[in-house]
Amino acid sequence: MRKRPNPDSEANIRRIDTKARAKKQTHGFQVHFLRGNEIVTKMFSDSVYGGKQAARRAARKFKNAAVRRLPRRKFVGFK
Repeated sequence: MRKRPNPDSEANIRRIDTKARAKKQTHGFQVHFLRGNEIVTKMFSDSVYGGKQAARRAARKFKNAAVRRLPRRKFVGFK
């Protein structure tokens, strides 16, 4: 398993933290994955969800629900 650039990230859930000197600050978790022909992406901001842990829980809950309702991933390629 390769090391993730941000240790707060996990499979299909990325931690987004802009640098302190950035003009606009973004802190939260982004769920992003592909199922069938559909791309699923949603941002869970720390400020909207009441903190880092609450945003992570909301992102996990959304990911699990989306994975259950969408078709399984199709692998297309060489055999």
